[in-house]
Amino acid sequence: MKSYKLLLTVLILITVLNANAQTKNSKTETELITETLLDYIEGTANGEPDRLRKAFHPDFKLYTITERDSLRIRSGEQYISNTRKDEKSNRVGRILSIDFEKDAATAKAEILIPGWRIFTDYFLLLKYEGSWKIVHKSYTWREIPKQQGKILFITSNQHTYGNTNINSSNHFSEIVLAYDVFIKNGYTADFVSPNGGAIPIGYIETSDTTQKKYLYNNDFMNLLKTTHKPTEINVADYKAVYYSGGGSAMFGVAENAEIQNIATKIYETGGVVSSVCHGTAGIVNLKDKKGVSIYQNKKITGFPDFFENNKADYYKSFPFSIGQTIIKNGGNFIYSKKERNNFYIVDGRIITGQDPSATISVAQKVIETIQDK
Repeated sequence: MKSYKLLLTVLILITVLNANAQTKNSKTETELITETLLDYIEGTANGEPDRLRKAFHPDFKLYTITERDSLRIRSGEQYISNTRKDEKSNRVGRILSIDFEKDAATAKAEILIPGWRIFTDYFLLLKYEGSWKIVHKSYTWREIPKQQGKILFITSNQHTYGNTNINSSNHFSEIVLAYDVFIKNGYTADFVSPNGGAIPIGYIETSDTTQKKYLYNNDFMNLLKTTHKPTEINVADYKAVYYSGGGSAMFGVAENAEIQNIATKIYETGGVVSSVCHGTAGIVNLKDKKGVSIYQNKKITGFPDFFENNKADYYKSFPFSIGQTIIKNGGNFIYSKKERNNFYIVDGRIITGQDPSATISVAQKVIETIQDK
């Protein structure tokens, strides 16, 4: 009987361990396809031929149309031969879409080569022997738009909520999603903060391909490590300011007279003032030469008290309420009672978004407004 119980215990233990292992190792088909696509994207960018061989089926073919309107076909080995081991390039790629049914899939990716072109890649993948392989790839490309001008990101150096020990940061997605829209439309961007230098970042989601590509882009990350001081900014260079959010945005920005001067001068010369989420805190003190709020009688949005926890220590550290201050200074603060539903407002040359979901829309509207002037 004891032997039986011991055997039963061992069997149960093995079953549990196997189940745990399967849970840890199990991945969705989308995750597996993503891994294969990243082997291609990152393998090409980082000079890793072995990752390309892992991604490609042995009979992989690359199809493209030449500038002479003829079909060009290359084998996987021909493609791989152009990737030199450990020779990194400045290519930046992201996956746009994945669609699969059983053992067949299609996917789409975008590859940016700064200063040259933006490529759109189309893939056919098949799964066999437990792995997804790229069988066919085709692509097209477009020139990067000519430089249209500069946009100034306004960020914060604050690492905590007020004088508390609660960490705060600038919202990474509200920075990179807007930045991505701007550069793809031919604009360049600079970053400024009250003190200059490095700014804290948070709210990072590496599952988002755009965030991931910039997180591992040294040139971009260096911009966040070396933000300008307000005294280094030449107002005449910029067509718009963009205040990104995150808890840090509540501190050090709104009361900074030099940053106020930069934003109001850009606005007075026909530029755009924009913000997202807590970034709207930065515009509450912006006034024209007569001392009137630039947003007087205008519709403004930002992250509302409706969604804040006003009993929490982080909220008690806020120097002011965004919505109440906008109203006090003559603005019409409007918000949606639904979170993350891409709520934004365009009122003349002031463009504001309620939360991170509106980031891309705000950036696009900034460009449209600049171009419509």
